Amino acid sequence: MGEEEYRPWVPFIGTMFLSIFVSNWSGALLPWRVIQLPHGELAAPTNDINTTVALALLTSVAYFYAGLHKRGFSYFGKYIQPTPVLLPINILEDFTKPLSLSFRLFGNILADELVVAVLVSLVPLIVPVPMMLLGLFTSAIQALISATLAAAYIGESMEGHH
Repeated sequence: MGEEEYRPWVPFIGTMFLSIFVSNWSGALLPWRVIQLPHGELAAPTNDINTTVALALLTSVAYFYAGLHKRGFSYFGKYIQPTPVLLPINILEDFTKPLSLSFRLFGNILADELVVAVLVSLVPLIVPVPMMLLGLFTSAIQALISATLAAAYIGESMEGHH
């Protein structure tokens, strides 16, 4: 983002990091899937695709806001750079960013919770502990990656070139 422009975005990126971090750790510390409910299940909030899509859409809104706030309507000129032939690809890029953000977070957290749930049901005492510790590490890394990508996308939208 640059040294001059990062300050207004610290609350957004920090809140996103902390919410993803706490959500991930709430699912990694306790294997919620083991508890059976009559209607539904308990799991980490980031184990739900709706939560991760909402976080990715918030990043997209922030991405467009940052670009429009910094450069005005000349921000949309990036879509026809370097040639207008690339307009469909540049528009498609703005759809794939939130899609990849949401699926990356959702897939990694879901996979971790499913592995721990299967191991807890098969071998309940010793074997799942290393996987749960690995899940804590993975959860923290996923929070960092999501926040870093959000900051990179916002910084990219504020640049003068694409």
